[in-house]
Amino acid sequence: MKTSVDASYIQRAVELADLNAVRLTLYQLTTDPEIKALSMAAELDAAGRELLISKAVAWLIENAGPRTLTEPPEAELRDLLNLATQEEMSDLEFAARRDLPAFKAYPWAAEWTDAKPELPADFRVAIIGSGYCGIAMGIQLNLLGIPYVILDREPEPGGTWTVNRYPDVRVDTSSIAYDYSFEKDFRWSEHYGRGQEVREYLQYVARKYDVVGNTRFNREVQRASFNEKKSRWVIETTAPEGPETIEANVLVTAVGTFLNPKVSNFRGQEDFKGRILHPARWPNDYDPTDERIAVIGNGSTGVQMLGALARKARKVSVLQRTPQWISPRPNYGSPIEPEIHWLVDNFPGYWNWSRYMASAMFFTTHDLLIPDEEWESQGGSVNRLQDQLRETLLAYMEDQTGGRRDLLDRLIPDYPPFVRRAVVDNGWYKALTRDNVELVTDTVARLTETGIETSDGRIHDVDTIVTATGFEVAQYLSPMIFKGVDGLDLHEFWSKDGPRAYLSMMVPNFPNMFMLYGPNSQPVSGGTMLPAWFTIWASYAGQCIVRLLEKEKQRIEVQSEAHERYNEALDEESKKLVLLRKDAAPEKNYYVSSEHNRLLVSAPWYGPEFHRLCTEVEWDDMMFS
Repeated sequence: MKTSVDASYIQRAVELADLNAVRLTLYQLTTDPEIKALSMAAELDAAGRELLISKAVAWLIENAGPRTLTEPPEAELRDLLNLATQEEMSDLEFAARRDLPAFKAYPWAAEWTDAKPELPADFRVAIIGSGYCGIAMGIQLNLLGIPYVILDREPEPGGTWTVNRYPDVRVDTSSIAYDYSFEKDFRWSEHYGRGQEVREYLQYVARKYDVVGNTRFNREVQRASFNEKKSRWVIETTAPEGPETIEANVLVTAVGTFLNPKVSNFRGQEDFKGRILHPARWPNDYDPTDERIAVIGNGSTGVQMLGALARKARKVSVLQRTPQWISPRPNYGSPIEPEIHWLVDNFPGYWNWSRYMASAMFFTTHDLLIPDEEWESQGGSVNRLQDQLRETLLAYMEDQTGGRRDLLDRLIPDYPPFVRRAVVDNGWYKALTRDNVELVTDTVARLTETGIETSDGRIHDVDTIVTATGFEVAQYLSPMIFKGVDGLDLHEFWSKDGPRAYLSMMVPNFPNMFMLYGPNSQPVSGGTMLPAWFTIWASYAGQCIVRLLEKEKQRIEVQSEAHERYNEALDEESKKLVLLRKDAAPEKNYYVSSEHNRLLVSAPWYGPEFHRLCTEVEWDDMMFS
């Protein structure tokens, strides 16, 4: 089939493309041994690059056109995955990565063991939240043909992407890796999608897969109680018309970790005459033009918004609480070229392998977190990879700040890279060099009528204070009330050392209840992007619901012994990582509960091992009744 575009257009498309994805796509289509022999893109010499591009262009001139590839046979797929990163992966790694290219229609989805059984009368699932997790759960239930209702306090789907509308909010992983694995048609406009487009994407998916039709918006859940006689959850909400009660056999919470903004409470706050804004409560009518603004915090949110504010404001004072390791991303802030859209549409398999390679760059990140005693005894920090990353980030920091020592001396963290959430640069370093931006590293002493007094006694007069101070992750599922067997209160159950769960999803004495993005759910490493985990967790809940119905039982819950055993193992695994060490500044890391000195948000397992735990249900850990 001859293509309708000319050879120069195709040449330009391939040169702009991810050459690793081009290499894999072309080899899958041709099994050309010369292509297989090529190195990864970063290691290609000029001759190898020219060979790859010329062969890809030649193939496309003769064969380009829309076509969907089916998943290759297992041996061929494994060969391709090994070729992708030029390694011989283990069985565990292959099992975790084989669905990442998303050749299947619905990777990871739970299915009926045999034919779908007749469901009990009025059986349904209630899902709290219609963000990424809630939509994933709804689609999993659609595939199984199980009735459900989603309850969301907002007027539209989107979860945290509906709530967070601050300037220049966007994803910090590539758009193609932020896709659901089953949605292959959405056309992103930028390599890293802006918040507005992420909202549009989630609304598109929710409509396309008929999730919206099962959603009740403007419903704020107040309380959910398990009725032991009926083996049903009774969910109390507030609705526009007044209180509303809903019953369901199974309850899935999909509200995520970032539900409750960390609201500032500075001394003298009541005296301040200006505005105080939190990014999760950003007003649509706020105009920063000619304003004097203070941004407190320099995590992902503070870093994202600074440039946009500084371009309009009269002055921005950046109050840095903790120095961050901030890294660049190729194509961050850049539109996806029309040639790349053409390539996705006409080079069968390129979308799949672009997706895979976007994840593959994180396959080795677990190694960054494992201390090497021999390396440290020779004066190194943590391990060789850590020191290499540190040098790379320091060089980037120096380049972006123009080598200004007055900035660098205050920007360099005193803890290793990657122990906290990775922060992606959105021009933050360069914004600090603007004439109207000031970096302030003294702490906030109090607020005054006109602004902020810092610990050095200086008054910073401002019109607006932006508190980019994050979320109360330790208050997971608050302020909702959950009552399990014998009226057990979930938050009282967690009062000892914070939220815990079995595989982040189940708690003993709370039957038929699953939490998506629950405590200790976010893998510290491993290469699988979060939207894939949303689908994996939804599949786990789906498998449990399938088993419940196929066994014709009314309840499924995790055994207390299994819950305790799992969390003991989690704590032991955490000790192998650098995150809890004093030199990693755990008290400044929201991944860690500084009060209890344990991981709070993250799962410590190597990514493929956590994938195994979340996909191979250990039925002996469950109780059915």
